[in-house]
Order: sequence, then C-alpha cells, then structure tokens
Amino acid sequence: MSNDVQNKLNARKCILEAAVKLFAKLGLDKCSTREIAKESDSNISLISYYFGGKEGLYKEVMRNHANEIKESVQKNIENSQFKPGTKAHFVEQVSIMVENMIRFRVNYPDMAKIFAREKLTGMIHAKEIHEEIFYPMMQKFFEAFQEGQRQGYIQAGIDPAVFFMALSEGVWGFFQMSECQMRLSQDCQKHKDNLGAFKDQILKIYLTGVLT
Repeated sequence: MSNDVQNKLNARKCILEAAVKLFAKLGLDKCSTREIAKESDSNISLISYYFGGKEGLYKEVMRNHANEIKESVQKNIENSQFKPGTKAHFVEQVSIMVENMIRFRVNYPDMAKIFAREKLTGMIHAKEIHEEIFYPMMQKFFEAFQEGQRQGYIQAGIDPAVFFMALSEGVWGFFQMSECQMRLSQDCQKHKDNLGAFKDQILKIYLTGVLT
C-alpha cells in the first residue's frame, strides 16, 4: 500500500473517530464540519470528499457501528454449540444477543448516545441503516422464536417483535436510567458494577419469568 493511499485511509479514520465524539456530544444539527475537521486535524474539504457532507458522515458513523454489531452477532451465532431449532439453541441465541447489547452499550457510549437521540427524533437518519442491517438480523430471531412456538418450548401468543423490542429497550433503558442521579439508579448500581449479574437478571426475567 502506497503512502498516499495509507494517508487517505488514516485521514478518513480520524474524521470518523472525531465525528463520533462530536455527534454524541452536540448532535447532528449543532455539530459543524469545521469542528470535526479541527478535532480530526483534517482539511474540511475531505468531509465532502469522503462522505458527501455532514449528513453523509453522520450516516456513515452509524453504518460502521451497525456493521460491526452485525459481524459480531453473526460470528457469535456461528460459534454457538447448539443446533438450531432446539430450546437450548434459543436460550443460547438470546444469551448471545443480550451479551452483545451490554458489551456494545458499555464499550461504545458515544454511539449509544447517537442512536438514542435518533430514536427520540423518529430515526430520521438511521431508518435506512436499521432496515438494511438490523432488521434482517431481527427477522432471523423472529423465525427462531416462531419455531420455538411451533415446537412448544415458547409460549404461543407472544409476539416475537414485541419480545425483542421489550428486551432490547430493557437493556438499553437500564443503562440510560443508571446514569441518572436517582435513588433507583443507586438501587441498581450493583448490577452496573457486575455486568455478568445484570445479564443473568435479564435472562431470568425474559426467559424464566418472574412468577414461581
């Protein structure tokens, strides 16, 4: 790889890294390309050259993260030791899914802020990415869920889309609330400090249930 090509790749990477921080802090509207160029120590014209402008850069930031999640999920599912179509495999899938949600939320707090802000504004800029990258993964989960219902180890009458939405928002909502200075946050602090225990709590609630 020539030095020129390497320099271009480095510049692009620096712009993306700076954009994540600034978009998380300021949001799309309040963040300027000038600030991003300054933070990344890049020529402002490179933002238009690589991404077509600020909105294109914003979408690329989310797309990169979505693809990283997709690759991680697919790798973990492929490495699962259980065969599809069994109760054990479904439990393993949900466990992997929850573990990924927790890991990405903890490791990428800036991206979590960006996507949380997108949800508040109706997913205006993330809708295409969600439909293209996230939703096909969700559909595979829905199929596994429905197979479990046909086999009888998952209750009939539970909508897989509602289950998934409640599960994912439960995980993400926990971290959002735990960052607020409230007594409820203090009550949950031990689980924020022990993510393995938090994962176990989520699996018990959504797979075992709360009633004896």
